Amino acid sequence: MQDAQYICRRKVCLADSGKHSDNLLLASEACATLLGIQGVFGAVPVSATSLELSYSIKYLSFDLIEALLRELGYYLDESVMARLRRNIYQYLEDNLREKLRVDENNRRLACDTESLHETLEPEKYWSDYR
Repeated sequence: MQDAQYICRRKVCLADSGKHSDNLLLASEACATLLGIQGVFGAVPVSATSLELSYSIKYLSFDLIEALLRELGYYLDESVMARLRRNIYQYLEDNLREKLRVDENNRRLACDTESLHETLEPEKYWSDYR
């Protein structure tokens, strides 16, 4: 099979968290972050809060990319249209993965980006939680 069958192009909509002083940098920063991930072929800002992303479904899923963005401190658009778009993307990717017989064990996140949030050891986290 050709590799072009595995490439997905998606729109990612971000919400302004208020912590970015310049809204125009929000999508550009997210693009720079995503370009450091194995399996991402392109990330281009379309507007101040949205970007076009192309990635390989062999290694990534839209859910995995959104989880990474959330972990790195980006807020995603939670409007009805954005949620509907995410559900459609998930449905399409699940069907495509099944049709192309993509091995789910290959889906991993390999990147050179550090999280903005402090990470705690599990024991420390749960002791603080109690």
